[in-house]
Amino acid sequence: MQFDTYTYALFLPLVFFIYWGLRNRLQWQNLFLLVASYVFYGWWDWRMLSLILLTTLTTWGSGLMMKGDRSGRDKAWAAANIVLNLGILGVFKYLNFLRDSFVDLLGLFGINPDWPTLHILLPVGISFYTFQAISYTVDVYRGEVKPTRNVVAFSVFIAFFPQLVAGPIERASNLLPQFLRKKAFDYDNAVVGMRQILWGLAKKVIVADTMGSYVDQLFSNPYYYSGPSMIWAGILFAVQIYADFSGYSDIAIGSARLLNIRLKANFNYPFFSRNMKELWQRWHISLMTWFRHYVYFPLGGSRRGKWRTALNTMIVFSLSGLWHGADWTFVIWGTVNGLLLLPFIFMPKKQLSEHAALRDLPRCLLSFFLFAMVFIAFRANGIGHLGQICDVAVHGRWGEWPEFLEALYYIVPFFVIEWLGRRQEFPLQLMPMPRVVRWVVYWGLLVGISLASLDSSMQFIYFQF
Repeated sequence: MQFDTYTYALFLPLVFFIYWGLRNRLQWQNLFLLVASYVFYGWWDWRMLSLILLTTLTTWGSGLMMKGDRSGRDKAWAAANIVLNLGILGVFKYLNFLRDSFVDLLGLFGINPDWPTLHILLPVGISFYTFQAISYTVDVYRGEVKPTRNVVAFSVFIAFFPQLVAGPIERASNLLPQFLRKKAFDYDNAVVGMRQILWGLAKKVIVADTMGSYVDQLFSNPYYYSGPSMIWAGILFAVQIYADFSGYSDIAIGSARLLNIRLKANFNYPFFSRNMKELWQRWHISLMTWFRHYVYFPLGGSRRGKWRTALNTMIVFSLSGLWHGADWTFVIWGTVNGLLLLPFIFMPKKQLSEHAALRDLPRCLLSFFLFAMVFIAFRANGIGHLGQICDVAVHGRWGEWPEFLEALYYIVPFFVIEWLGRRQEFPLQLMPMPRVVRWVVYWGLLVGISLASLDSSMQFIYFQF
């Protein structure tokens, strides 16, 4: 079930009214949320519910078997559950990738085995709920979280429908306790949640889907377009994926707010960053937090000298690229982003203000441009396609204007609004204006969403991960 569908527009109010109709009955609320979450996920393919159920029960069970004292017994249970969950993720997401890579390697030596390709359906959101389950296991092993015996609450923690498919990836210390205590309806929080859903839908339908139509045409046949057009394609895709993914996150966080459940922010206006380091501190925050806690710190973090810090950074970003997709283009994307961060390890640290100012715009634009150019590898359909794009970008026709410059009619107003609202969690969070003006804004966005959705509706990009 997608957020930008009429089905979800009916599903969410139904969940809202039944959930609050069960107030003061915490166990029934959680049980209802679990059923609603399974219906939400099973809308794609009910067969994949078995994987979520397996991940849930094994993670919950292994947590109960650990005492949190880092004993050999705890280590065995934690390792077994992590291996199981990574094994499931590996089979469904990486088996064909490993097979194809091995066949290509043998081909270099003149060996051409005729191995069949396995047609394995990638479950939606498997990378997200697998990482969330692993984080619980590690936190219980470290003694940072006490294992819960409430299997219903834990099951909702793994499968909570707003963030099940594409995050934010939540740690148990933040989300699980919210399912273990009674909640009262908060009208003001619900209003903010509705505004956040509206803004997220506007980003997705009006901005991301419009950019997507241009991007698909430009990337479909690189040799048909000029060099400036392919550079422009990278810029448009960066805007698309930001509006798409942050739009999803806004809808997820807003939907949870209606149930008085708080999810962590996943984006913090990343394109207003003054360098690449700051940009990655503001982009896909939950994933980078996960890698920092469960990969970077265990490797030694920044405690073992600058060269070890550089190596740990490269490992994290290479793994991050592989997490995004089973293709060498994702590994290239992650590795290049890691390389762009290395200078900040060896340079003197400089404290930046919390928010960029107008004088920072040149640095913001440079950071955005570098980010967008690297993201071309993220969008490419394989190494060969990436080579074609780079060939056109470097050697293509450079005496022409880029195609689809009309995209600026969407990009400029979008980023002006984001700039004006950059001190808030999202631009519509606080609206200190007369009620008439607020409702003009609401209806204006709703009309824009309705008109934009008549042209096309694209699946959220991160659903494939």
